[in-house]
Amino acid sequence: MRTYGIYKIKETYQDFVLGRERLLYDLLSADGSDTHLNEVRYLCDRLEIGAIENAIMKQLGKNFHTIDRGDMKYTLTHPLKGTIDVGFSSHALHATCHGSRMLDLDLFVALSSAEDRYFAVMDESCEWGWLKPIRTSDHVLSAGCLLAQ
Repeated sequence: MRTYGIYKIKETYQDFVLGRERLLYDLLSADGSDTHLNEVRYLCDRLEIGAIENAIMKQLGKNFHTIDRGDMKYTLTHPLKGTIDVGFSSHALHATCHGSRMLDLDLFVALSSAEDRYFAVMDESCEWGWLKPIRTSDHVLSAGCLLAQ
């Protein structure tokens, strides 16, 4: 089982964060105190849940055999790969993948189709990374899946 917190970094701070991903990881994987929540609100956009739901349904709906929808929760099941549980808070998407690592990649591709500023944190393994390569005028960073640091 792998659990992710996925955040949409504000466009105005994206260039500042590039190259400082470890600091971003430390911030986003913090304890949940009021100071932590204020910093997350400062750096991260509120999630547009409708856009995320559309991306999930468009990208994953055709490949997953069972999709259970609840109040701000999804459970997607694939007979070979396993199950993804997705929930939302104001500034983060919380995903738990049970099964193959292909589930993680499927979810990352679906979210990347909606937006390119998503940053994922998997705290129990100390992993983090951009879901989609970040392109700037000076350089290109690759990320496909989480980059272990």
